[in-house]
Amino acid sequence: MKNATSIEMKHLFTLLLSAVLSINLWAGDFVSGGIIYSFSGNYREVAVDQNIIGGMNAYEGIYIIPSTVNFEGVNYSVTAIAESAFAHSNVTEIVIPNTVTHIGDNAFAFAGDLTDVTLPLDLTVIPDHCFAGTSIINIVLPEGVKEVGEGAFQDCVMLHTVMLPSSLKFIDDYAFDGCHNLYEIYCAATEAPITLGDNTFEGLQNVDLVVADDETIDSYSDDTAWGNDTTFTLFPNEDFYPTMEFDGEPFNQDWQRITLGNNLAYKIYDENDELVAVTSASHFYLPALDHDADYTIVPTTLMFDSDPFTVTVDKTTGIEQFIDDAFPAEPEPVIVAHFGTIYIYGDTHLKWTSVWDMSGRLYYQRISSDAQVIDLPRNRVYIVKVGNFVKKIFV
Repeated sequence: MKNATSIEMKHLFTLLLSAVLSINLWAGDFVSGGIIYSFSGNYREVAVDQNIIGGMNAYEGIYIIPSTVNFEGVNYSVTAIAESAFAHSNVTEIVIPNTVTHIGDNAFAFAGDLTDVTLPLDLTVIPDHCFAGTSIINIVLPEGVKEVGEGAFQDCVMLHTVMLPSSLKFIDDYAFDGCHNLYEIYCAATEAPITLGDNTFEGLQNVDLVVADDETIDSYSDDTAWGNDTTFTLFPNEDFYPTMEFDGEPFNQDWQRITLGNNLAYKIYDENDELVAVTSASHFYLPALDHDADYTIVPTTLMFDSDPFTVTVDKTTGIEQFIDDAFPAEPEPVIVAHFGTIYIYGDTHLKWTSVWDMSGRLYYQRISSDAQVIDLPRNRVYIVKVGNFVKKIFV
């Protein structure tokens, strides 16, 4: 017969185990729409967390993170991306909602297939090693970001264009180390952001750095890191008026996907003229509503906004029309560069073709059918305009 002490110990163990299980249930994760969420500790707020299966992060493909998620009849606001949430996963595109104000360190580190990211508008810090080792091509940091963390974009070897906001104050060490294909940075800050180390731009050469104006150039020229003429060539911001023809297609049942491009950033306003996103991703996703809606898309460098475009989403047929408010639509020419020459193909008959460098120096201008602009200085970005079509290209 068991003694009273052993029975009491067993009962106590059972109570403790029940308490532990209850705590774990309260603090544990839940799944919705293929995304793992964890309770943040704040009232009705959750964070996107890792999806570990068999020791691997199982996220893959495209994720449009919702701003709210329902669990057991309760709506929770998605306010954070947890540390290492998508690290080493196979995610390819991600749109982060504006409810997110915090992203943890290493959140997307070494997600090698990740090419496109839309960041939330109220973000203030790009955390340490956030996008290190990814395949991001273009990135725009929204206004309000004050700091880029250590190694945030380290070894992003596909990164071409970076747009930095006027609010930026600090860039930590190794932030852009190893971004060997980075060829242009737009920085709207009138005072050169402080670089917190000697290796912020390690390994970069011949990067076109575009700032607000000639007066701002003086501020950057006097800075040890930004004024290094081996790393950067300084230019004042240029005006541009691109002609855009967007492609649209349904994505799942809840979204319409539009194709962007041209190495530009885009401000996207909803039907109430409220800013909903600033993105330089290849695609953006408009919600499928129960009514027709007009969205406004404004190409931007963060220092200059071009003329707007209107996108109409029909409630039954999806993306119905794209209206270029600046120019009528026209067939786009094909513009490529190879070994110091820009080749222009397509219907350019009786259209003016012009090529400038980032400082506004005109290299070529004439009416022609096909064009070859030869003997251009290499490792530079050029603005090519054919008729009303504008494209930036690296030679």
